Amino acid sequence: KAFIKEFPENDYFNVSRNEKFLTDLLREHPNTKNFIGNIEDEGFLVRVFKEVKPDIVIHAAAMKHINIAEENPIQACQSNVIGSMNVINASIMTNVPITIGISTDKACSSASVYGDTKSLMEKCFMEANNDKNRFALTRFANVAHSNGSVLPFWLKLKEEGKTLKLTSDKMNRLMFSKSDSAKLINTAIKKCYNDGGGFVCSYKMKSINMLDLAKVISNDIEIVGL
Repeated sequence: KAFIKEFPENDYFNVSRNEKFLTDLLREHPNTKNFIGNIEDEGFLVRVFKEVKPDIVIHAAAMKHINIAEENPIQACQSNVIGSMNVINASIMTNVPITIGISTDKACSSASVYGDTKSLMEKCFMEANNDKNRFALTRFANVAHSNGSVLPFWLKLKEEGKTLKLTSDKMNRLMFSKSDSAKLINTAIKKCYNDGGGFVCSYKMKSINMLDLAKVISNDIEIVGL
């Protein structure tokens, strides 16, 4: 959505298997074009890319909840690794000039299935980069108030008069805003356009103690453990 503010709406297309997301997006931005489908289906992606002929593809689809990926490693690989390879192949087969992959700080020195899959995705993007089809990556931290962010969950608990759940008072997380994430993608696109691909782009980010953050919302906090 942050990009639509900068460029004409009819220049955008969205691919998602989440029908509700696409419906909500279409209501807010009626001139965008939406396709319901799965990045695990390479043929579908190729058909969409052939129809749209995109100048830029931003690949943000992923399984990103750490606990769910840990419990379902096969599906995590299917979505985050094979799905990413399908995006790469579709971009190359349809001559997309720039493809930006959204990765995570957890891909660095990974200690989880989710981080492992994102690390592999980064390596695939780096290998795929060439002069004709430029591939690059951005590394996100925890995006405040995004899907999966703890903030909406805590705010809902506060609204309902319930106790906020926290795994550890020593837990720290790198966090940045939706606006920062959009700027980071724009930076990667411009660098790709001017200098070529084959890089991972990130910001210096704030490390936030989660107990301090929880106290901003409520004093009713319970440490529940991992």
